[in-house]
Amino acid sequence: MSAGDVTAAHPDRVDCVLDAQHPYFYLSENTALINPGVSTWTGMVTASSGKLKLQVPWTAKRVRVVTEVHPGRPEDVIGLYDDVIEFGYWSATGLAAVLDWSWTLASPLNLQPGGAGDYRLRYHVRDPSHGAADLGSGRGAVAEALIQLWPAKLGGKEELRITGALGNFWHPGSRLKIVWNG
Repeated sequence: MSAGDVTAAHPDRVDCVLDAQHPYFYLSENTALINPGVSTWTGMVTASSGKLKLQVPWTAKRVRVVTEVHPGRPEDVIGLYDDVIEFGYWSATGLAAVLDWSWTLASPLNLQPGGAGDYRLRYHVRDPSHGAADLGSGRGAVAEALIQLWPAKLGGKEELRITGALGNFWHPGSRLKIVWNG
């Protein structure tokens, strides 16, 4: 892929590095929750209307988060990450933001051209033990997270790859499927 192809493949790409004092960050549309005490499901991602809490490896001191909005299904990079899940995401506003664990704005995210509506979201995580660069700060291990969004019909959660400690902690059923299916 040439450098010119990157822009076409990633019409809206946000890249930021977050402090991981606590092992999670948020993707939020700043919408009020109907019942903030009840999430729709949990695991590597806790989802509720307009808000996602995304877990990162607890060994990370920081996490590099790349968020990509695609016009259609994105290129498959699942094999480059330890853990990958995919699920339906309903956007109330079409405007979201990446927030760190303290709800501090890291970067806005525009879900155009899809705007408000139905999306698929693929969440990839790579543990910092894979030699991710320190990014020049000397502040410790950096995990990597990739969020890919594209307009699509809502669907159930799929565990596409669970090989890391984070995925095996939050999604132990995947490990059992491998053992039983041999």
